[in-house]
Amino acid sequence: MVNRSPESGRSRLPTVLIIEDTTELAEVIQATLERMNIITAHETHGTKGIARFEAFQPDVVLLDIGLPDMSGWKFLETVKEHYRDRMPIIIVITAYGDPANRLVGKLQGVNDYLIKPFTSDEVERVVMAALSSGTA
Repeated sequence: MVNRSPESGRSRLPTVLIIEDTTELAEVIQATLERMNIITAHETHGTKGIARFEAFQPDVVLLDIGLPDMSGWKFLETVKEHYRDRMPIIIVITAYGDPANRLVGKLQGVNDYLIKPFTSDEVERVVMAALSSGTA
């Protein structure tokens, strides 16, 4: 999927904000996405992620639920409260793929999940599906 810039009508590359406190994992995700011609940004904390979200305006957010300063659910709640008019696609990164967590995610409008441990192929598949869905 190619996104269009409203100002110029020109094509632009898709953008993904990764909010993940494990730097090594985030670096693998970034390398995978950059090979796919996707522009990325990374933050390790939710509060910094909110500031980066505002500046970066990503198409997709890969969101870890277990962050050091706030839960990923709190991050999502904050973004929905302040930026409802430009909500990105949310893909949750978690070690907990149980039905209860998936239900919470569904109620919060989560698009998909990456259950740890996951592969680069899974990252590619989930992000491409999200970008192709036409909601980004």
